[in-house]
Amino acid sequence: MKTVLWVYIAFNLLQAVVLTFAPEITDRAYLGGEMTPTRAFQWYAVAGYHVLIIAVTIVAMGLRRAADRRKLIVINALMYLFWDASSQVAYWGREIGMATSDLLINSGVSIATGMLLLAVAWFDREPAS
Repeated sequence: MKTVLWVYIAFNLLQAVVLTFAPEITDRAYLGGEMTPTRAFQWYAVAGYHVLIIAVTIVAMGLRRAADRRKLIVINALMYLFWDASSQVAYWGREIGMATSDLLINSGVSIATGMLLLAVAWFDREPAS
């Protein structure tokens, strides 16, 4: 399961790097027009969230008790499933005029990530080494 979490850390690191140094790659899907300094800063702030998630995941991996690790991993999974994916599908995708294909890909990645994290939590029953 640690391998899955290291891949998850790499995934978040890639997102943080892209959002910091090339936010226009992500911004294109949101149909917001010209990349302004304010928009770039908003993506930079989102990158900060990904850095926090990396830190929380590393801390979780170092906890001795599986029950404690699971709490942090489940909270993270629920954020992906209910905050990110469901809010995109229920409201934000339509509100900002996001293309259906972009919305399905973006929310689909969030759903898959959340489900993968729930699987990690479910199978984490052994003490950390």
